[in-house]
Amino acid sequence: MKSEKNSKSIIYVNFAPYENAGKILDFILNRFTTVIVYSFNFHRLSPDQKPSRLTIYKQGKQIYWTKLFQTPTTVNLAFILLPIRSIVLFLQLVFHGIRLRKKYGKPDLFFTVNAFTAWCGNFMKKYGLVNETIFWVWDYYPPVHESKMVMFMRWLYWQFDKPAAMQADRIVFLNRHLKNLRQEIGVLPKHGTYPIVGIGTNPTTQTIKIKLLKTSHLVFLGVLKRIQGLDIFFDSAKGLALYNPNIILHVIGGGPDLDYYRKRASSCPLTVIFHGYIKNEKAVDAIIRKCSIGIAPYVPDKSNCIYYSDPSKIKRYLNFGLPVITTDVFDFSKDIARTNAGIVIPYGSRYFINAVKIIHKRYRFYRENAQNLAKKYTYTRLYKKIFE
Repeated sequence: MKSEKNSKSIIYVNFAPYENAGKILDFILNRFTTVIVYSFNFHRLSPDQKPSRLTIYKQGKQIYWTKLFQTPTTVNLAFILLPIRSIVLFLQLVFHGIRLRKKYGKPDLFFTVNAFTAWCGNFMKKYGLVNETIFWVWDYYPPVHESKMVMFMRWLYWQFDKPAAMQADRIVFLNRHLKNLRQEIGVLPKHGTYPIVGIGTNPTTQTIKIKLLKTSHLVFLGVLKRIQGLDIFFDSAKGLALYNPNIILHVIGGGPDLDYYRKRASSCPLTVIFHGYIKNEKAVDAIIRKCSIGIAPYVPDKSNCIYYSDPSKIKRYLNFGLPVITTDVFDFSKDIARTNAGIVIPYGSRYFINAVKIIHKRYRFYRENAQNLAKKYTYTRLYKKIFE
């Protein structure tokens, strides 16, 4: 990637493991002279997960890092204690903002993808700790859920989302659903023009072998929560084993439902390999590269925030030409279906089994289409729209 650095400085705030989703951190490091990165942990992804941290880069090279305070909690209490954890996060942003301004000067930009941290950025701007704020809107949490506690937390989050969008100097949306929603409910002017920038890709420059081996390797990348839909594989396992007993599933990631899926795997007729949460991106890519199909079978539930998202895992699969099997619950699924870069299915085991069979029969066709779709969303070109 050719360097296009300017003399500006930036604060970038995100949550693990999404700091470099779609190579956004790589893009920032290449574009800005001074980069201050706050990476906060939300989910417990593994016992050896690194703590939340503050890292500073100069000319793309790390010059300083320190641990950030994490509110002690358990998996069960993590969500309930969210207001306390948010206050701790806010205080640390302000404290380090004051401390670092004395040493590095006032940052030109505050950039984030989360409504609460975007609100924090606007607060810091108001009190002279940053010059401008950019909110790249990644999510919307529908105020519908079977749990009253979850509904209340989502309502609380929305109280920060409104001012975060209205007060940001620049607002960019991940997809049209997020933009249309805020315009329809009056948070933003209906006739306003806002950039739409999805998660970028980084297509491999190496030659990809168009070959499907006797042993078929499927891969699932992401936080292990049931709403992510991984149950569909285990529900389909008997049927898949009858079709091809040599299918292997690679699971990359950790999360609150890891033990649940380990238990399901113990009685699964197919081989399931849990790699756990892997911080090193090259190690993750090495696993994906050896696989043949990437799966992202999200559960089509009205409370699922993925309806308004652009899953970075899918772009990661496409980087290596992996055909994708996914469900029709987000905007980008239309691109996959339209370009035949994979198969979009209703959520159900018989549909999943059928999709695996179809891709196997026309593997070269789907793989070439996946490669072509990846090239369309190359991050080095895409992310320029965020900072223009």
